[in-house]
Amino acid sequence: MIESISINNYALIDKTEIDLGKGFSIITGETGAGKSILLGAIGLTLGQRADSAAIMDKSKKCVVEIVYNVSGYNLQSWFEENDLDYSESVVVRREVTAEGKSRCFINDTPVNNKLLKEFGNYMVDIHSQHQSLLLGQPEYQTEILDSFCGNGKLLAEYHELYYQYRKWTVELKNLKDKAADAEKEGDYLRFQFSQLENAQLKNGEKEELEQELDMLNHAESIKSALGGMAWNIRDNEQSIISVLKETRHSLEGIENAWPEAKEYRERIESVIIELNDLADEAERKGEGVEYDGGRIEAINQRLNVIYDLLYKYKVEDVSDLLDIYESLEQQLNSIQGCSEEIAALESKLRQAEQEMKALATKIHDMREGAQALLCDEMKRLLVGLGIKHAEFVVELVALEHFTPTGCDDVRFLFSANKNQQPGEIAKVASGGEISRVMLALKYVLSGSKQLPVIVFDEIDTGLSGEVAHRMAQMMKEMATRMQVISISHLPQIAAAGDCHFKVYKEDNQDFTISHIRKLSYDERVKEIAGMMSGEEISVAALEAAQNLLK
Repeated sequence: MIESISINNYALIDKTEIDLGKGFSIITGETGAGKSILLGAIGLTLGQRADSAAIMDKSKKCVVEIVYNVSGYNLQSWFEENDLDYSESVVVRREVTAEGKSRCFINDTPVNNKLLKEFGNYMVDIHSQHQSLLLGQPEYQTEILDSFCGNGKLLAEYHELYYQYRKWTVELKNLKDKAADAEKEGDYLRFQFSQLENAQLKNGEKEELEQELDMLNHAESIKSALGGMAWNIRDNEQSIISVLKETRHSLEGIENAWPEAKEYRERIESVIIELNDLADEAERKGEGVEYDGGRIEAINQRLNVIYDLLYKYKVEDVSDLLDIYESLEQQLNSIQGCSEEIAALESKLRQAEQEMKALATKIHDMREGAQALLCDEMKRLLVGLGIKHAEFVVELVALEHFTPTGCDDVRFLFSANKNQQPGEIAKVASGGEISRVMLALKYVLSGSKQLPVIVFDEIDTGLSGEVAHRMAQMMKEMATRMQVISISHLPQIAAAGDCHFKVYKEDNQDFTISHIRKLSYDERVKEIAGMMSGEEISVAALEAAQNLLK
């Protein structure tokens, strides 16, 4: 329940604080006094859009603060989930600056507007003209029927599965589109992959083949050069080795006379050994070099394959072709992977459909079981509210497809006149009848829906007499189960309240200011009498007001 409301610098309200109690609270006042302003301020704490134009003094910020008592409403888990400090007394504050900046707080912890709305949905139901318009919408009608029959847990489970199902459906479509696009290129990709695979490419192969080809093309020259080198080093009469041997012999002859000659001789012997090895190697290499036309042709063919592939893929090296090969392999694997992912998602969707169908059946059964009860209760209440021939029908049609609320089409049909076929409420009901239908629905739901506070904004418009009295009694009865706040112009309803607040205007030197204050018993008598007789309050009106308050 709301314990107190504090409003600062909002519209025509400079500063006001009101303390609310349990039960049925009434707010009255002249047209234009500021009752709608009060609702607007409350709406700010429920996450409604903040308009800087509503700030009275642009040099200061607007602050609206509501203190709730939430004991007994099992909100501890919600506070824990959202990392908020829980207490039975919860302070909700909204601050708005002239620049349009807005800040929200729950128990002095900054929160976003989404979280503020979520908390507000747990706490307050504001019935306004806008909500009366919602009555004509199937979604709202479905919500009412589900609240009446207690489908909350089933629907929460179904919603979670339904939105997962929707997500998977979108994913499946995207995968199938991707697979279709890939399949269009699949044949060409497979051709390219096969071409590169058959080529059996190796890193460095091109360079090795080019070197071998160059050698084979110059085989005779290479063989001649190697043979000549061996001849000049060792086999020629004037070979290098022959000359060195003579020099070695000369050095041996002078070793006794010049000991240093020994070192030179040993170094020459080493050179002779190295040159002999070099000549042997040249002979062996020369013998291994032969012109091979068949090998040349084979190399040219292989190089042509490589050159063609390099040209086709516009790259310069075999390593680049190998990279393309790996990329093609990955793309082809991806196509195959898409097929596997599609199959897995389709399996998930089939399983989800089965589970959703089972839940939707349970939801339907709950609705079907409550259908007649809601109709009977609504008819009884509407007759009591002065619609003698009221008919209220809940039409429940099973659907073949899934919706966010199951597999049902829910329609409320209404008739106010004898022998009149029930039709859609928005088409056949007057404004006063719609107000009474809404009140009856709120009354019914108050017994099944755990909601701390309900606010009625002039739900009694267009009503009077006994109907107004019955409406007042219904709201008073609702107030035994929740806190009820009603903005009203009817004395019958004003008199039924446990406490009474009046909204009024005052003009000061610079501004017109709206105020709200709680009325004493005598003030209530005078206010209700004024609602009955107008500005000139008669003795009869005062007596009638006193009778209403008994």
